[in-house]
Amino acid sequence: MAQVTHTITNPAGFTRERGEPLLCYRRWREAIAGDEALLLVEFQLQRYWLEAGEPVELTAIYYAHGATLHIAVTDQLLTGDGLGPRQQYLRWVAQHRLLSFEPSTPVGLNPQHIEKPWGREIWFTGVERRGVCMFASGDACTPIPWLQAVLPSAAAGPPGVALLLLKILDPLPQPVLGDLYFELHETKREVYVVTHIDRRAWSDGTAYIRSGFDPQRIAQYQDHGEFRAAYLESVLAYETLRRELDDLVEGGGTPDPAQRARELLLRERMDSFTQLHPLRVGDVFQIPPLLPHALQHGVRVVEFQTPSYERKIISFAQKVITQDQWDSREAVARMLLRGPAMVAPRKLRSPPGVTVEQIVDFPDFEVQRLALDPGMQWQVASGSNYALLLVVTGILELAGSRY
Repeated sequence: MAQVTHTITNPAGFTRERGEPLLCYRRWREAIAGDEALLLVEFQLQRYWLEAGEPVELTAIYYAHGATLHIAVTDQLLTGDGLGPRQQYLRWVAQHRLLSFEPSTPVGLNPQHIEKPWGREIWFTGVERRGVCMFASGDACTPIPWLQAVLPSAAAGPPGVALLLLKILDPLPQPVLGDLYFELHETKREVYVVTHIDRRAWSDGTAYIRSGFDPQRIAQYQDHGEFRAAYLESVLAYETLRRELDDLVEGGGTPDPAQRARELLLRERMDSFTQLHPLRVGDVFQIPPLLPHALQHGVRVVEFQTPSYERKIISFAQKVITQDQWDSREAVARMLLRGPAMVAPRKLRSPPGVTVEQIVDFPDFEVQRLALDPGMQWQVASGSNYALLLVVTGILELAGSRY
């Protein structure tokens, strides 16, 4: 962002500057003491989530009255109406449907629905080229990185730093069609919490995730190198046929019975190397870097993950539309064969009527699960940074708002 270049006090009673929002804000706040005042800061925000993305011109709006501070940010042109600071701030907020944020108070998130070949993802905090999630209140919303750039504290996360990625994976209930990519991540940590299992897909309520490899199958080979080579051979054979079938369908054709039978044979041969782990509602499944995994159809999970967007696709039983080729050779050479054992969440000390479980405690983030009896209260501490709260079932009242 540019440094401060000028300061103009407008006849309408507000100050307009151009420069780095937080620097302008701190200088202005010291100057106004406890008086009621309004500050506008024009600035450029680099859209770091886009490759070679052009910066966007924004205006931060700060309204202060004593210890009270309200903040908004917009890409709209703002002109004064000759009103006092508070009335002018409220006029702009209403006129441009801006989210008005007060530090130390909760703010909602507006989910983004991302369609996938296997179903959909519902993002709450994603910021990348496929979509940017919003902070929201009613029909007012603001892109997450916009608000982060103008806040005097890290209440919404530090400027230019992605939030912990919170989303829901919602696969289709049909076998194969609703199975996710078999993939791994080089640096990203993921945690799945199972919230729903479709009984049309899994009548007994037990679903599965494909994760790691079958120990008995590994034992059939002299060493892990031989096992990896055999598995890679089965993947490449399936990929070759997969591409032929995808090209056939794109050209308007239909696979004949012999092609369908061969597809099933090669897919089952490839999958026979892997291992399926059972999942039930409430289960927690941790996925460390380099562990191949694929959530299966009809099982919905809340996912928490390191906010990086890298992956290596090993295989997929449909056409991959997000990239031109699979990453099988590179991934198989580096992948973990076995993941960590599932560990039950650790219960933390809490009063009667409140259950608090530590789901994970990673170096870069932690996740807790809360269960409150009706009428019970719990103090959620976010420390020096931010906390994300997702209501899975029931109704929760937080700081005067209902979720």
